[in-house]
Amino acid sequence: MLVGATASGKSDVAMRLAERLQGEIVGADSRQIYLGLEIGTEAPTQEDRARVAHHLVAFLDPAETYSAGRYGREARAAILEIESRGNLPIVAGGSGLYIRAALEGLFEGPSRDDTIRARLTRRIREEGLDALRRELERVDPEALAGILPGDSVRVVRALEIYELTGRPISALRRERAREPLQALIFGLRWPRPALRDRIAARLDRQLERGFLEEAKRLAASALPEHAPGPRTLGYRELLSHLAGAMTLEDARAAIALKTRQLAKRQETWFRNTPGVHWIELGAPEDLARAAREIEDRLDHATDRP
Repeated sequence: MLVGATASGKSDVAMRLAERLQGEIVGADSRQIYLGLEIGTEAPTQEDRARVAHHLVAFLDPAETYSAGRYGREARAAILEIESRGNLPIVAGGSGLYIRAALEGLFEGPSRDDTIRARLTRRIREEGLDALRRELERVDPEALAGILPGDSVRVVRALEIYELTGRPISALRRERAREPLQALIFGLRWPRPALRDRIAARLDRQLERGFLEEAKRLAASALPEHAPGPRTLGYRELLSHLAGAMTLEDARAAIALKTRQLAKRQETWFRNTPGVHWIELGAPEDLARAAREIEDRLDHATDRP
C-alpha cells in the first residue's frame, strides 16, 4: 500500500512500481471514484489506465453515494482478483478511511432511517453543516476526524447510526472489523513548504488541463442537491465562481488553501497509522528513488528472484 498527503506523488510512484513489477493499481481515493471529475481529483488519465490496469477509479456517477464499507469489500475483491492472475496489487491513495477499510474491513451499520436522515438534512439547511459536525465531534470525534469538511453524507450517516444504536460508529467499526489484510505500507512525505509548492503547481496544471470546463459540465448536469460529486474540494469553489459568488482567482486561492489543510489532516491520519514505512522526499527526482526503495523492500520481504 502506498499512502501520503495529496500531491505527494503516490500515483507517480505507483505507476513506476506497477510497470516494473507486473502490478495493477487499486485506487484508494474517495473522490477519484467519480466519472467526469478526473482532472480536479487528479485521477489516473486514460493514458495511465491504458499502460497499467487500474481498479476503483473513475467508475461511479457523481450523484451516487459510495461508502467506505463498500470500498473495503470491493477493494479486497480487486486485490484477490489481481493476485489470482499472479500480479502485484498496489493500493494507492490518500483517503485514510478507505485504506483502513481495505486493511481491516468496516462495519456499515443498520439500514438507513429516512425519517432521521430527513431531519438531519433539514438541520443542515437551517443550521449549517458545521453545527452537525460539532455535534458529531461531541459524540464521536474519531469518526469526525476521518470526514472531509464538506462531506455532509458521512456526517449524517455517523449521527444517524449514533441515534439508532446509541453508540459511536467508530466503536462499532472496531468491534465488527474483519481479519486484517496483510500488507506492506509505504508513505511518501515531503517538507511542508515543498508540499505547498507541489499543491500550487498541480492546481495550475489542472486549470490548464480544463478543470474549470469540467466544473461547468458538472454544473450543467442537474445533479440532486446533495449529490456528492459537486461537494468535492475544488469543484465546490469553482461552482461558486460560476454562480458569480467569487472571482476565479479567489476560487483558486480557496482551493489551494483547503488542499493544504486537507494535506495536513492526511499527514496526521497516516502518522497515526501503525506500520507505515516513511520515505522522505525533497525533490521531484526523489520519486524514482522512492520506487526503487519500495521495490528493494518488496524483494527482501518476498524473496523474489
